[in-house]
Parts: sequence; structure tokens; C-alpha cells
Amino acid sequence: MSEPWQQDILRRRPALPVSRRTGWSSRSRVLAGHTVVELRGEIDLDADAELRLYLDGMTCRPFVRLVVDLRPVTFIDCVGLSLLVRAHRRVRERAGRLLLVGSDPLLLRTLRITGLDRPLPAHPTLDHALAAGEASPPAVEDVMGATGSEGPSVVSQGYGETPQDPTV
Repeated sequence: MSEPWQQDILRRRPALPVSRRTGWSSRSRVLAGHTVVELRGEIDLDADAELRLYLDGMTCRPFVRLVVDLRPVTFIDCVGLSLLVRAHRRVRERAGRLLLVGSDPLLLRTLRITGLDRPLPAHPTLDHALAAGEASPPAVEDVMGATGSEGPSVVSQGYGETPQDPTV
């Protein structure tokens, strides 16, 4: 581990995977070239600070392929969803990939209602997520849309109906 970003991973990961204060816990392992993080318990405002640090440690290296398994999560609120969006953005900024595993109908409905099911679709099993992770990500043209001679196109981020300014 001679690269600076590899040493940074060791410094950033929390020493304890179980939070004694909030009750959430995690377990991570590497499967098929993916880091699989299994979250348990309640992912809410009480877990925000600790889980943010934990996920930041998992998403700080380039080209990370991260699978977040939400099946053991008993509750997730808007704070938990924002943590997933933050992790997704951090992974994309580093040319990586984030996949979700979840089969709870309430979780799936929440992702659908918020529009997060488009950028962060939940796979029903870990095997499905790993198989999706092996597939090539869509080409830039597929994601960005074809730009014609009329000028630049506005790309929706999938998080709402208002187009985002790409310079922000």
C-alpha cells in the first residue's frame, strides 16, 4: 500500500464497524472485484455522521466498484437516502460504480417515488448486483443523449424535474 489514496483509505475507515450510539452496523467484504458493504439497522439522522464517514472511506479511491446491500436495513429515511446519493456521486466522480441490493417493497417504493430508482436501481439479490456490475456501464452517449447541431442539450440528473446546471 504505497499509493497515497490507499493509505488514505486506512485512515478514513472507522475503527468500529458497529456504532454503539445509534445501533447501525456494517460488514464489508470483497466479492468478484466488488467491495460489498452490508448495512444493518436504522439508517436515519442518528446514523448520519458516523455512516457518512464510513461511506466516505469506502468511496474515496478511484475506480471503486461498490455494492451496498440494504436487505438487513430495518428503516431508512431521507437522511439515509441522501447518504446513498452522496456515495453514488463520489463513486461516479472517481470513475467507479455503485450498485444497491434491496428487495423490501417499502424501500423499492421509496426509491421509485423519489426518482432514485433510475440512477440507483435496487437489485433483488447480491448475485444480480454482481452480474450487473460485470456488465459494461452505458456509453457516455447513452447517458448524456445525442447532442445535435442545435446547441448543447440539458441533461436531467434523475433526481427531480428541474434540469441541473452542469457548471455547478
